[in-house]
Amino acid sequence: MKDTAISEANPTPYHAPSRSGLTLPTVGIDIGGTKINAAVVAPGEENLLSLINAPTPTDSVQFLNTLVDMVETLKQKHNAVAVGISTAGVVDSIHGRILGSTGNMPALKNLSNLRELLTERINLPVHMENDANAAAYGEWRSGAAKGAENMFAITLGTGVGMGIVFNGLMYRGSHFYAGEGGHIAISYHRERKCTCGRWDCWEAFASGTGLQKTAELTVEAAPETAQAEFLQKYCADGKVTTYAVIAAWKDNNHIGVQIMDDWHNHIAVGLGSLINVMDPDMIVVGGGLAQFVNFELLQERTRERSMSNNFQLVPATLGNHAGIVGAAYLAMETLK
Repeated sequence: MKDTAISEANPTPYHAPSRSGLTLPTVGIDIGGTKINAAVVAPGEENLLSLINAPTPTDSVQFLNTLVDMVETLKQKHNAVAVGISTAGVVDSIHGRILGSTGNMPALKNLSNLRELLTERINLPVHMENDANAAAYGEWRSGAAKGAENMFAITLGTGVGMGIVFNGLMYRGSHFYAGEGGHIAISYHRERKCTCGRWDCWEAFASGTGLQKTAELTVEAAPETAQAEFLQKYCADGKVTTYAVIAAWKDNNHIGVQIMDDWHNHIAVGLGSLINVMDPDMIVVGGGLAQFVNFELLQERTRERSMSNNFQLVPATLGNHAGIVGAAYLAMETLK
């Protein structure tokens, strides 16, 4: 998910052109809060070579050195010609600068000019992209949305990320803030505070954090007998978690089913609003929680809230590799 830090004043809008695709081996790197994944993406669909990973350092110098070591390892093995980086934060894709990073990656606070520093060390062209954008582009290029003209992808995890491809172009907006779908408001009652500091964002309901909050409120409001049964059977330490909800849902427990039904409604509300604005032909749903989505139910609930029914709602297919693939494709297209 992108951060909401203040961006540089009026950077030039940028939309990467859709070209013939990846033709030479390219390093793709996906920077996460706890782990950095990297691989060489070779010509051919989903052809990842030498997937490697390393813990995400908190020190800026160590962070840069880790990236250099990973690139050099892959560069020498596969003669890579460019590097694409997928990272959290608002990313200026023209100048390769991180305009705002998330709090769980402290090293990036001192590496706003990461592309410049890395290019000097590895002597290869580097392209940088927001992680949700890169994941969406990866799914569009060689995943679930291949062949779509207009699509957006969401990731359901701790937060709600989003990336948009319109008319075959990666869409970033005028100031690189496009795709903050997780922060559209779906209520005005000041029910839930979002991590961005605002109230009632879609993320506060549809994310893993939102699901847990819904679960806590539902269990608290349940009849005493049903509540006691739920806590005893699914919450060993008395704490309501998403794992407890999933287990109860799979058992067809009434409270578990109600929570998951509400969660699907929360997701559908946001999707319906986004569809009404963008009119896509495909929506891809990924992230750690996507495995628990009932796509038939979600499509039904979403259609109830959207003006157009001419869209496909599909699960992501590239999994944790989407950001690597998308970043590599964007790097190659920028190099061309």
